[in-house]
This record gives sequence, C-alpha cells and structure tokens, in this order.
Amino acid sequence: MSHLPSLVLVFIFSLSSLSTQVSILESNHLGRAHYRVETLTATYLYDPVAGGFSSILDPDGNDWVAYKDKPWGEYPAAAAASFRGLPNLVFQGDDDGAGHPGHRKCSSQFNNNQIFTQSISGKWAWTWTFHEKYASLEVTDTDAERPYWFLYEGPAGGRYRPKQTSWGTDKSGPNYERFDHFKGSKHSDNYRWFYFNGPDSPYTFWMAQAEADTLSDHYSLLGSEEKGVDSADGMVVAGFGRGISADPQLTGPNTFLIGFYKKQVSTRSRHRAIGRAIRKLLR
Repeated sequence: MSHLPSLVLVFIFSLSSLSTQVSILESNHLGRAHYRVETLTATYLYDPVAGGFSSILDPDGNDWVAYKDKPWGEYPAAAAASFRGLPNLVFQGDDDGAGHPGHRKCSSQFNNNQIFTQSISGKWAWTWTFHEKYASLEVTDTDAERPYWFLYEGPAGGRYRPKQTSWGTDKSGPNYERFDHFKGSKHSDNYRWFYFNGPDSPYTFWMAQAEADTLSDHYSLLGSEEKGVDSADGMVVAGFGRGISADPQLTGPNTFLIGFYKKQVSTRSRHRAIGRAIRKLLR
C-alpha cells in the first residue's frame, strides 16, 4: 500500500468515507423484499419491484410515508394506507403505479449509493443517488405519450395531525391552511420547493425540483374518511406537475431532491434558513 501513488490513496479514502455515510442492503419490509438505505440523516425503505419508497424515516424513527398494503385503492380509506408513497410517478395507462410502493411494474438494482429502476415496459427509467444529507432522483427515460408527476403522499411528522401540520414553499411559509382534498379544496401554484412539518418530529421534510418550469404544483390534505380533513387518519398530498384536476403534467427528463432539515420550520426566520439550504443544493 505504501508504494501506491497518492491519487490512488485519495480515491480509496473517498470510497471508504462514502461507505460509512450511505449503505444500501437487501431487507424485508411488509413481508417482501425491499432495499434499506441508511444515511446520516434518514432511513429509506425502497420497494424494488414498485420503484418507490414505502417508508422514509427521520433520525428519530418517525415514518413520513408509512405505506400499508390494505386497504388497497379504496377512496378515501386508502389515504391511511396504499395511497401513500413517493415519488408515485406514473398515473394511469399500462405503466400505472410505476414509482408507487405496492405495485409490481418495475425492476431495480443498486450499487454503493445508487438505486437504478426501470419499468417492465422499458419506457421509464430513473436513478436515486443517496448523499449524507439528501437524496436526488434523476428521471432519465419517460413515455413520450404519457406525462407524469412527482408526489409526496404521507403523514407529515409520522402521524396525521391536520390541525398541527404546516407547509411552506419558495413563495411563502410556514403556512397552516388546511385544503380539504376530499371536499374539493386543493391548492395549486408553481413552485421550486416544498417543505412539511408535523407535531411529532423536530425535523422538516423538504423536496425540490431542480429544473424550473411553469407547470401546476399541488398541496392538500386527504383524510381517510368521508368527513374529510378532520378524519382520524390521512395524508399530505403534495407534488410537482400535478394539475388541479389530478392530471400529470411533467414530461421528459427531470431531477428532484428530497431530505430532512435538522429543525422544525415554525418561524419566518427558519423559513428563510431552509430556503437558503435548499437553494444551495439546487445551484
């Protein structure tokens, strides 16, 4: 080892350092195979035949996705179960469910800090790259005849608490408006990034779109009962490229980032701070 050139020594050190910060292992979750990704700031459970995350846990163990298989597809009851996930890319068509946990439309493989996923149809492909403090999704192949979206659907903070859930964007925050998805109240605008807070976690989950566009982005709360937002369980529905009529709008390659901010964003000063942190990653 002492005779190796210095550049080789630096490369070996870099790989060793990366392996201590990010690990991907085969695991069992929900009674089936998953990839378990461990980083310094989050734990991700990825459903490889679905191409999406069943769970995203903050450092305290709160699950911000908390996907469950049952009830399956029942509206609005599945807002407490199978509607949840991230990135939930493909909606309707032959590849419906690609990118959404619980579906079986994909195949995946991983290396040191990346997961590569392709739809069985061959029309879709994307790569997740995991870093110490965030993860990035590069959507590389898309169906030219079908737009898509990037959605977060889950309980902010680990439990559905609509009166205590707040959210923010690159335009405003923290916000406490409770848009009731079931009763038709949905917020739509154009954003570069979102963040979400819940009462049971000191962390803030955020997501960003690297490429600016002029498309509609969405925020609402979907309760799991017909009483709407004040149901006992439910989820945040938020994402890029989702029209007001639940129509996907993204096309072609795109890159998205997600991660946890180490504080709960509950003031304007913290809103500005998380904005600076996200913008730094988007440069």
